[in-house]
Amino acid sequence: MVDQQPETQGDVKNIRRFVAFVGIFLLLLSQFLVFSQPITEDIFLPPYLGYAFFGVVVMISSQFIPSNAFWIKLSSRPIFRDRVFWIFVAVLLAIVTVVALNAFMIFRRLNFIPLVTIWLLGGACYVYAFANFSLDFVKVKEWFKTHRNEVLTVLFVIIVAAIPRFYLLGQLPRVLDGDEGSVGNFARATVNGVLMNPFALWENFGALYLQLINISMRIFGYNAFGLRLLPAIGGVLAVPAVYLFARWVGGKRIALIAAVMIAISHSHLHFSRISSVAYIQDAWLIPLELYFLISGLEKRQSWRTALSGVLLAIHYSVYLTSQIITGLVLIYMLILFIFYRSWFTQRLSQAFAFWGGFLLSILPSALFAYYNPNEFMNRLGSSGTFQTGYVENVMSTTGQSAFEVLVGRVVHAFLSLFYYPALDFYGSPSPMMSMISGVMLIAGLGIILWQIRNPAYLLLNGYIWGSAVAIGVFATPPSADSYRMLMALPAAVIIAAIGIDKILEIIGLSWANARQAYTFTVTALLTSLLFFNLWTYYAEFAGQCRFAADLAGRFATYLGVQLQEIDNENRVYMLSDDYYFHGSHPSTLFLSLRPVINFSDPADTLDAVSGETIIAPPSRIEELEAWARAHPGGQLHYEYDCTTTILLSYQVP
Repeated sequence: MVDQQPETQGDVKNIRRFVAFVGIFLLLLSQFLVFSQPITEDIFLPPYLGYAFFGVVVMISSQFIPSNAFWIKLSSRPIFRDRVFWIFVAVLLAIVTVVALNAFMIFRRLNFIPLVTIWLLGGACYVYAFANFSLDFVKVKEWFKTHRNEVLTVLFVIIVAAIPRFYLLGQLPRVLDGDEGSVGNFARATVNGVLMNPFALWENFGALYLQLINISMRIFGYNAFGLRLLPAIGGVLAVPAVYLFARWVGGKRIALIAAVMIAISHSHLHFSRISSVAYIQDAWLIPLELYFLISGLEKRQSWRTALSGVLLAIHYSVYLTSQIITGLVLIYMLILFIFYRSWFTQRLSQAFAFWGGFLLSILPSALFAYYNPNEFMNRLGSSGTFQTGYVENVMSTTGQSAFEVLVGRVVHAFLSLFYYPALDFYGSPSPMMSMISGVMLIAGLGIILWQIRNPAYLLLNGYIWGSAVAIGVFATPPSADSYRMLMALPAAVIIAAIGIDKILEIIGLSWANARQAYTFTVTALLTSLLFFNLWTYYAEFAGQCRFAADLAGRFATYLGVQLQEIDNENRVYMLSDDYYFHGSHPSTLFLSLRPVINFSDPADTLDAVSGETIIAPPSRIEELEAWARAHPGGQLHYEYDCTTTILLSYQVP
C-alpha cells in the first residue's frame, strides 16, 4: 500500500465534482420517491420526477463551470477537498436512505435491495473519506510472502472450525426447537409485510439477517440445513475475527491459541448449528468491531475507527447485542477521557470518526425504532430484569436488597462461562468452557486487571465484564445466561490465551526461553480441549437426543418431516390429545405447510379412505397399531428418536 498522491492544484475539478454529485443526489432521491408512491393511471408525470430532471441539469451543468480565477480559487478551498467531499457524499446518501425508507414504510411497492445498496455505499464512502492509502498489488504480494506462514496457519484453523460446524448440519441436532421454527417462519415472511424492511425488527432479530436466512432457504430448501447455514457461516467467521482482535491485544501466539479455542469450543460449535438465537453472529461481529476500534485508536488511523462505527450500525440489523456494544464503547471512551486523558486527547479525531460513521449508518434503524419503539425494546419488555418484576420477586422471596439481587445476577452471568451447565437452547450438562480453560480464564483475568493501564486490556476488560453486567442486570431468566454470554466467549478465550501464556512464563516455560516446551505444553492442552469439546458435543449431546428436551417439541419436527414425505394430496389425520397436536410447535409449520386434521376421538371412530394417512404420536401409537390391524394392507412407518418410538404413520390401502 502507498500513500495517495496530493490533489492537483490550479483547476476546478473539485467544484465540478461537488456540483455534479448534488445533481446525482437529486436524481437518486427522485427515483426513490417516485417508486415509493402508488401508481396512478393517466397522469402526465409521476410525482417527484421533476427532481430527476433538475438533477440531470445540475449534473451536466457542472461540466460547464469555467476554469477561471474565481472558480479555481473556490475549488481549492478545504471544503471541496477529498475528505470533506466523501463525507458530504456519505451524508447525502444517508439522507436518501432515510427519506426513501420513511416513504417505503408508508407505501410498500418494491423490494429494498436498492435502498440497502445506497445505505452500504454511504458507509463505504464515509470510511473511504479517511483512507490515506491505495491498493498496490506489488505491496500486497510482498506482504503475503512475509506473512504466508501465519495466513496459512489461520486458514488451517478456519478449516478445522468449519468441518464440525458443517458436518451433518441438516441432521444434527436431529430436531428443530420451537424457536428455530419461529425464526424460519418469520424469515420466510420477509418477502412481504413489515419484515420486507431490512431495518425492521422481530423480537430484536434484524430483518436484514432474517432476509439472508430466507435467501439461504430459497437456495437450499426450507429445511434444517437452509435454516442453519447462516449460523454455521457465522461460527466459522469467528475464527479470523477473534484472531485479528487477539493479535492486536496480545500478539500472534495469543491470537493463535484464542482462535483454536473458539474453533473447538463445544458451546460455540452447538450454537453454530442452530438458529434459535443470533448470539453466534456476535462472536465474529463484536471482535471485528472492537479490533478496528482499538487498532484505529492506537495507530491513530481514522478509517479504522470509522469502519468500526459503520460495522456497529450494521450490527443493529442483526441482533440486539449491538445495543450493549454501543453502551460499552461509549463508557470505554468516557473512561479513556477521564483516566487516560493524555493518551485519548491525541486520538479525539479517531473517536469522532467512529461516532460519525455510527450515527450516519444507524439512521435507518433509528427511524424504524422511532416509529416502532416497542419492537426496539421487545426483549427488555419480555425478558427485562425490571420490566418483568424479577427483582421484586427475588427480594420478597429471599429478603435480599435490590443491590444484592443484581450483584448476584452479574456473578451468575459470569460464572455461566465455566461453572453453570449450558442447558437453555442446548441441554448440555457441561458449562461453556472446560475446567482447564476455566483455570486459564481466571489467570488471564488477573493479568489484564493488573495491566489495565494498557488501553487494549481496558477494552478487553470492558468486553467481558460489560457483557456480564448487561446480561446480569437487564436480562432474565438466569438459566438463559449460558447462551447469552456467548457474546463474551471471544473475550473469554482471548483472556484464557493470555492466562496460559503468562502461566508458562512464570513457571519458566516461556516462548523466549523454552520454545519447544512451550509448544508441547500448549499443543497438549489444546488437543485435550479438542477431545473434550468434540466428546461433549457429539457424544454427550448430539447422540443423546437432548436438544428440545420437551417430547412434544421433538415430535413436532418428526411430524413436519413426515408430512414432507407424503407424496399425495389426500387428507392427513393426526390422532391428537392435549399434549400432542398439529400446530403446537412452529417447527412443524416451518417444515411443512400441509394441512392436518387433528382427531382427538377414539381411532376406531375414524372413517379414513384409501390413500389417506393417519399419524400417531407416542401416546396413541398402540391405538393406531390396533386400527391398522383392523384395516390391513396399508403401509406402516415408524420413526425413532434415539430409543423412543416417537411417531407412527399409516397410509390407508
